[in-house]
Amino acid sequence: MKGILQAGAIVLHPIFLPLYSLFVYWPFVAGLDFWGAGVGLVWIGFVYLILPLVYFKVVRHINIAEPSLLDRRSIFRAYSLINFGFALVNVFLLNEYISFYIGAGFLHLFLWFLVYLELKVSWHAAVWAFLVGSSLMILYKFHFVGMPILLLVFLVLSILVVVIRYLQKAHTPLELAMGAAVGVLCSSFILFF
Repeated sequence: MKGILQAGAIVLHPIFLPLYSLFVYWPFVAGLDFWGAGVGLVWIGFVYLILPLVYFKVVRHINIAEPSLLDRRSIFRAYSLINFGFALVNVFLLNEYISFYIGAGFLHLFLWFLVYLELKVSWHAAVWAFLVGSSLMILYKFHFVGMPILLLVFLVLSILVVVIRYLQKAHTPLELAMGAAVGVLCSSFILFF
């Protein structure tokens, strides 16, 4: 059981946020040509996954699985800068994606602020609540066909994330609820940009 929970936590980890966001923005991403999609995937793979993981593991010696509060500051600061950088890059690739990365940048800034207050908040719950909120905002803003099914899938996955993190004793219910609240709050940026 412990191995299944650990595998679920890894597959649903917040560092894969841009990959899961492709499902939220699938109608826009489907309109990209081969080079635009290729550049986007290389950018996501290198800048959002490989570069930060190498930096955190090799340079900062951070245990990503169980970071301390000080380590969380570095993680959230780095990912907020990366998300704002992604928003700038998407000026050239996919304009509709800009608001998502602005919201994700503010999500990580908000989490960074809470860590400075020495509050432990669930990063997993925050990111998955952000994805659910983003799906809701995209559904409201663009009325895509098939989006309610995707929204239901993200909702089930976010509940699964909360249950996994609780069963792993990684977070208390308050930490999970605060993470979910931060995620939903930051997803509202999609409506305004």
